[in-house]
Amino acid sequence: MAFLPKIVEAGLRPVGAFARSRVGGAATEFALVAPIFIALIFGTAQTAIIYLANANLETAAEETARMVLTNNATTTSSNQTAPMTAAQFQTALCNNITALFNCSNIMIGLAPATSTTSISTAAPTFNANGTLANTLPYTLPTPGQIAVLQVLYQWPVIGLPLGFNFANLGNGTYLMMSTQVFIVEAQ
Repeated sequence: MAFLPKIVEAGLRPVGAFARSRVGGAATEFALVAPIFIALIFGTAQTAIIYLANANLETAAEETARMVLTNNATTTSSNQTAPMTAAQFQTALCNNITALFNCSNIMIGLAPATSTTSISTAAPTFNANGTLANTLPYTLPTPGQIAVLQVLYQWPVIGLPLGFNFANLGNGTYLMMSTQVFIVEAQ
């Protein structure tokens, strides 16, 4: 049995050498820093995509608001026999946005305001599951009236490690909203 201590001694030698080794220090430091670095990269990318999409939604809302501003949505024109319905208005908005959005998820509210003090630009309320608690109005303003156009979209976000989460609705989405306030031109 004299050979047993030599086997134990030979087996413990690599453990001691591993404990004294300094070769894996860089890998250990990277393993500690990598999750923070990766979360920072994904957070930056998601922030950039949200800002890009929000700018696109804002531009599309401005272009579509111009149709109401110039009476192209409210009056009879050569290519339109009646004022635009809410579905037609949403289609016109969808023609101005890019493939970043799903048109069926865009919510539109258009309403005239009686005066500048009666303008409401507040976000509508949402339930805990992210559905709209009230309906958005759709009433085309007449020439000379103040109009308030709200375009809303629930942008899906990805929850990131270390608590980076851009969701501001209960269903885990980020509410994008564009509000346009303008006076409809007189004919």
